Amino acid sequence: MPTILISLVMNLKSLLSSFFSPASGIRPRILLLVFLLLAGWSTYFISTNADDFIHQSDSNLLKESILSPEAEKKADEMGIVSEDGKIVKKTPTNSSSTTNTSGTTSSNGSTQNNTSDDSQSADSEPESSTFVAFYADNQSDSDEDDARHFDVVNRILASGANPVIHAGDIMEDGTPDSWNRFLNVAGILLSTRTFYAALGNNDRFFGDSTTPSSFFLDYFNFPNNEQWYSINTGNMHLVVLDSAFSASSPSQLSWLASDLQSAESQSRITVVVYHHPTFASTVSSYLENYGADFVVAGHIHTYSKTLSNGIYYFSLPGGTSIGHALATINENSATITFYNISGSAIETTTVPAR
Repeated sequence: MPTILISLVMNLKSLLSSFFSPASGIRPRILLLVFLLLAGWSTYFISTNADDFIHQSDSNLLKESILSPEAEKKADEMGIVSEDGKIVKKTPTNSSSTTNTSGTTSSNGSTQNNTSDDSQSADSEPESSTFVAFYADNQSDSDEDDARHFDVVNRILASGANPVIHAGDIMEDGTPDSWNRFLNVAGILLSTRTFYAALGNNDRFFGDSTTPSSFFLDYFNFPNNEQWYSINTGNMHLVVLDSAFSASSPSQLSWLASDLQSAESQSRITVVVYHHPTFASTVSSYLENYGADFVVAGHIHTYSKTLSNGIYYFSLPGGTSIGHALATINENSATITFYNISGSAIETTTVPAR
């Protein structure tokens, strides 16, 4: 053992002997005992509460980042904001859409996107394919309904489809409970996918079957007047119509005729979505004359397919038999597969461009 180490050990031994000798009195021993107890307690407290310290630190950092201008900007770009711990959809995120919009602020302070007059000018070529999902009639007023809706949401998420298009009856009866059930189940879908929806007859203002739900109109921020609108995503030109509250509206039909004749509709596969299959009797001449490719509806809660004058009309399984559909939209055709409540394929149809 080196001489210096031997010297240190001897000095320490002498110090400890002196410290604990009866001549030193009891005070040093009490102080040492207190020190050891405090050190032991501190070590135990820190080790057992380390996770809480880390969690609290992370929470503070998260709170600061949410409130920072950079995070607010990012949330706006994503189309979601955090408000009282809830995800609130402001604007559909649609990176491949060629629709140009200008933002204005309404009197209640919410951001509105108004489609400009030249909104249908195409700035990019359609992509090689677009993969989209459809479903409808999740209308929930029970835990059993929620469970069925949850299964569909999970299957759509697992498929990777984006955007997701809903053909109406998000709610059961327009009540806050019905609306909250939808948000509780579909929240992750709304925050991770671009989501578009048509109004169904159950998406009404509670107590007034002739007025669209304020929950629907206040939460979503779809183009145009939110009741009927269109967007471009890759190879797909999506037209959403209101068959529940404005079925005979001359302004909707005039808008539809103009939209279907636009360059964006003519250069893409045009998919028309509305809630009631019977609405086809009102709009079929427009769809046939101006080249719509296929229609997806809901309402009757069962799958059906009809080919009429070159246009495929599909209805989605819904309600207690809720299913979904997945479609690959190519440049000159679309292939759409419908799935039942168990997630098994019902039928696949390839639709050629008209």
